[in-house]
Amino acid sequence: MRLFISSLLCTLALAPAAFAQSTEEIALIRKVFAKLQPLSIRHNREYCGYIGFDAAGTLRATEPFPGAPASCSPRDPIELTEVTASYHTHAAFAVDFHNEIPSQQDVEGDSEMGVNGYVATPGGRLWFVDGAVQTVRQICPVFCLPADPDFDLADSGPIAKFYTFDRLIQRLDE
Repeated sequence: MRLFISSLLCTLALAPAAFAQSTEEIALIRKVFAKLQPLSIRHNREYCGYIGFDAAGTLRATEPFPGAPASCSPRDPIELTEVTASYHTHAAFAVDFHNEIPSQQDVEGDSEMGVNGYVATPGGRLWFVDGAVQTVRQICPVFCLPADPDFDLADSGPIAKFYTFDRLIQRLDE
């Protein structure tokens, strides 16, 4: 998620540094992912977008944008006046691929934008990316969101509930 157009950068420049997630934001992203996960898995592509506040001060998600099997660059969130987080799915399960944890690019992209992020995995995990401190934390474990029927729990090995950026990089290199 590295391609950002100038109006998004202007919006983000006016927004405060990354926000802590709220119960309202988590409830919203769970609804978004409940709808997107089956589509993402069926089509083996990531879907992505943003969460934030519109001009009326309502927390909402932008319409999801379809990406590729291992990447997604959302459209400019013109309907939001304040962006608080990005979101994306990790597509369908793939053997010997780090499906079940956020990637280095996920963390770096959110950090560079000054927002947090949410990632849904093929195994149905929901991750929170803290863009300000570059950490990732599971909000809910495997199978808490719709999961790929082909998902193999043993393929990923042990998955921690929390990673610092450095530990995430080490885990991705294992």
